Formats: sequence, C-alpha cells, structure tokens
Amino acid sequence: MRQTLVTNYGLHVPRQVLYDILKELDPEGMEMRLKKTCERRVFRTIGPNHIWAADGHNKLKRFGITVYGFINAWSRKVLGIFVHVTNNDPRHIGVYFLRLARDHGGIPQKVTTDKGTETVILGAFQVQLSYEFIPNISLEEAKKHMHYTKSTHNQEIESLWSRMMTEHNRPVIDNILQHMENGLGVMMTVMHYKSKKLTPFQLHMNLKH
Repeated sequence: MRQTLVTNYGLHVPRQVLYDILKELDPEGMEMRLKKTCERRVFRTIGPNHIWAADGHNKLKRFGITVYGFINAWSRKVLGIFVHVTNNDPRHIGVYFLRLARDHGGIPQKVTTDKGTETVILGAFQVQLSYEFIPNISLEEAKKHMHYTKSTHNQEIESLWSRMMTEHNRPVIDNILQHMENGLGVMMTVMHYKSKKLTPFQLHMNLKH
C-alpha cells in the first residue's frame, strides 16, 4: 500500500499513519495481517474425502462480495469456492454441497462446518445421504457424519481464508478503493464480475486491466 501511494500519487505516508487509517477502514484485515501466529489444534484425517471442511468468508462483504468454500481436509485441495451476494442462505449452501457431491461422485465420510443457520440444509443432506447409502447404518450413526464446530476451530478451511486474505483480498480491496477514488463506478464493475462467478483472485486480475 505504501509503495502504491508513492508510485501512483507521489505520497510518502508514515507506516504508523497508514496502519491507523487501514485499521479504521478494515479492522479485521489489519488484525489478520498483524497477527503472525495462531493457535494450532491436533486435526486427524485418514485420507481423501474422509472430511470436507466448509465455511464462509465475509471480508469482502462491504463491497457486496461474499464467499463460501469447501476443501478436502486431508489434501487441502480446494473443492469449490462460490461467490455470491450472500453466503448465509441455507438453500444456496445446500445446493453448493449437492453440486460438489455430483461432481466428485459421492459424499465424504464427514462434513465439518460451523453451526449456523446457513448450514442447516447442508447438514440435512449429509445426514440423509449417509443414512440412505451407507450399509447397515442407523439414523443416529448417520448424524455423526455431520460435525459442527466453531468457525475459528475449523482450522483447515480457516487456513484457506488466511491465504486468501494474504494473497488476494488485500489486492482486491486496494483495487476497488482505487477505482472508487477515480470515480469509475466500481460497484457496477464488481457486480459485473460477480455475475460471472469469478473467484476473488480472478476479480483482482480483471480489475487490474
């Protein structure tokens, strides 16, 4: 950011002044940047598709962009990232899950998410499909294939959001703010790219050009 101000505007802003401004504009983003360490917990998974971790990402919400993602907890493979105007509609989250189950040929042994209203339908799908297709399983046993935890404890998907914040969110926010300063109607630009279901990284690359 300091380099951008120098290169584009010839402004030399002290680091602390810039931190104070950014902390006011984007407190969560600054906290993520300044916090270099986080508490680690033991997390065990026995192989591919044992656990899918899912969660929402709201750091771009003030620009009308919300994200919901799924990863394979064993390999850290990103299974799907969905961009929309909201990530707390349970119908949307349920459809995302079914699309991934279709594309990957089945459901995982367990899904782990935070226990919010947005995951109600996803959880119902996971339990019902487990009950119907796993041989000799009771409904009570099927319910164990859906695991709820605090969002901050869902460390596998949280690591994805951490990387996104570091590698992509900040450039996206910087580009949007720059477009706003230039009066180029950035919200229309964001809505245009969002309608194409671009990821934040793709959105960043398109805003650059």
